[in-house]
Amino acid sequence: MKRSIYYIFLTLFLVGLLSLEKEDRLLYSGPDRVSFGVKIGILPTGGLTQYSLFYFKNNRLAGNQPVGLDQIVKIGTGQWPIPRSNVFSKIFEKNGIVNDTLSDGRILDYNSAFDSLWKIRFDAHPFEHELGEGWSNGEMRPSLKQQAYIVERYGVRGYDQEYFVDSSFFKLLRDVLDPAWINNYKSLR
Repeated sequence: MKRSIYYIFLTLFLVGLLSLEKEDRLLYSGPDRVSFGVKIGILPTGGLTQYSLFYFKNNRLAGNQPVGLDQIVKIGTGQWPIPRSNVFSKIFEKNGIVNDTLSDGRILDYNSAFDSLWKIRFDAHPFEHELGEGWSNGEMRPSLKQQAYIVERYGVRGYDQEYFVDSSFFKLLRDVLDPAWINNYKSLR
C-alpha cells in the first residue's frame, strides 16, 4: 500500500515537473521588434514595389515576410496587431508618418508616399504612363549621382534586390512627401 502511494506521488511529481518544463518552452520567443521594408523595381510579382515585415531578435535581423501594402497600412496605423504579438501600435505615427494638413494648405498623406515610391527608380511609370513622370534621371534606373545619394542616405544599393528597411523605410516615406527633397533628388544628374 505504501509503495503504491509512493509511486502515485512520484508519478504526479514527475508529471508536474514535465509540465513546468513545457511552460518554460512555451514562453514567448518571438521577435523583439517588427519593422517594415520596401523594394522598388520591376519585380517578379509584376509590381513595382514589394513590401515586407522584418523581424528583429536581440537587435539582429531574424527574418522577413512579404506582405501586401494593405497589410502594412493596417499594421502601421494600429488597426491590426503587430504580427506574432497581440500588441496594437501606431507604428507610422511613432515614426513621423501621419496624415496632416499643413499651414500652406498642402495635405500630407502616407498613401501618397506609397504611390510615389516608383518615381525614385523610373523617369516615367513603366506600365501606366498616365501616372506622369518620375524623379529619376535615368530611364529605368536613377542617374549615378542619384544612386550614390540613395546609398549614402538610405544604405540601399540595388533597389530591386535590397529593401529599404526599418529607419530607412520611414525616412524614405517622409522624404517622398517633401517638395524640397524631391527637387534636390531631381537635380542630381
